[in-house]
Amino acid sequence: MNPPEPTPAAAAQSPSLERHRLQFHGTGGAYFRIWAVNLALTIVSLGIYSAWAKVRRERFFLNNTELDGSPFDYHADPMNILKGRLLASSVIIVLFIASELHPFANLIASSAFLALMPWMICRSLRFRAHNTSWRGLRFGFSGTTGGASMAWLVWPLASILTLGLLLPMLIAAQWRYKLDHLHFGRSRFSIRVTIAPIYRVLLAGSLLAVLLGAAGAITIATLVALPHAGTSPAPDRLAGATALVLLWLLLVLRLLAPYLRVRLENLRAGMCHLGKHRFDSDQRVREYYGILAVNWLLTLLTLGLYRPFAVTRLWRYRVEHVSVLARGDIGEFVAAQQTDAPVLGSEAADLLDVDLGF
Repeated sequence: MNPPEPTPAAAAQSPSLERHRLQFHGTGGAYFRIWAVNLALTIVSLGIYSAWAKVRRERFFLNNTELDGSPFDYHADPMNILKGRLLASSVIIVLFIASELHPFANLIASSAFLALMPWMICRSLRFRAHNTSWRGLRFGFSGTTGGASMAWLVWPLASILTLGLLLPMLIAAQWRYKLDHLHFGRSRFSIRVTIAPIYRVLLAGSLLAVLLGAAGAITIATLVALPHAGTSPAPDRLAGATALVLLWLLLVLRLLAPYLRVRLENLRAGMCHLGKHRFDSDQRVREYYGILAVNWLLTLLTLGLYRPFAVTRLWRYRVEHVSVLARGDIGEFVAAQQTDAPVLGSEAADLLDVDLGF
């Protein structure tokens, strides 16, 4: 007996995921030349050239970042960036002057800045998305100021009031705001956040910080408590020990930040989707610390001249550990988006005339 014919639903199997790893072709030497010119012209122009410097920097990194053989591009107009920076600087100066006039004015100025912050975040995300493209198709961002207020004001306040217990909810809210409102052509990004993994990362980081902080504090206290001939009086030694402990705790927090960055970036990428496509990030904490250690050491030894090379090395590592897990042909996906892209671009043009640099 012949086996039954497969049903159309069974025959039409979905295509398997194909991994497309991002590539970066820029070099530290090429970026050093851009960095040096940007720095010199920014100083000579008293900061005015910083808008053009930003465009040159963004274009260098995006033009040298490729996905499936095609580079990204950055289209921002430096004049719009300059207008946005002048606007933001004017607001900050006015608020600062107001805060110096009277204590009540200080309260009003601080409240005004907090009220403006979500609007600046929303505006900046829109500007960057609209001015970034891949294969001629621009990204877009449709978040609102109200959504930014929840993610950057309400959830941070709730996290503070609960002594950090709601910090994972804050992180999730900011991820959702940035990604659920981001789109490429007519296809929207989305992120399906699960809170438990974020709690685990933060708990592991907290335990690491406590262990390192306690070990350092005990070591410093023990060394200070040892009897030394001709040493300063006990109160002076106690003050010095306290200062050393505080410095050590600050160093521990500084060392903890890369750990959290790597673990959380890997988590976020794994939760993100663009239509039927997925993303992956496989950064390693030990490798990341190794790059940072070399960068810090060489930047210190060269009195800052290694900074452009350090930035390039770190960008290369982060970019080349991100992959798009495409279900089907990426080229066909992009072609399907291009029909509606001009309409989307014209709708956003009036809203994206300045970059507030937030």
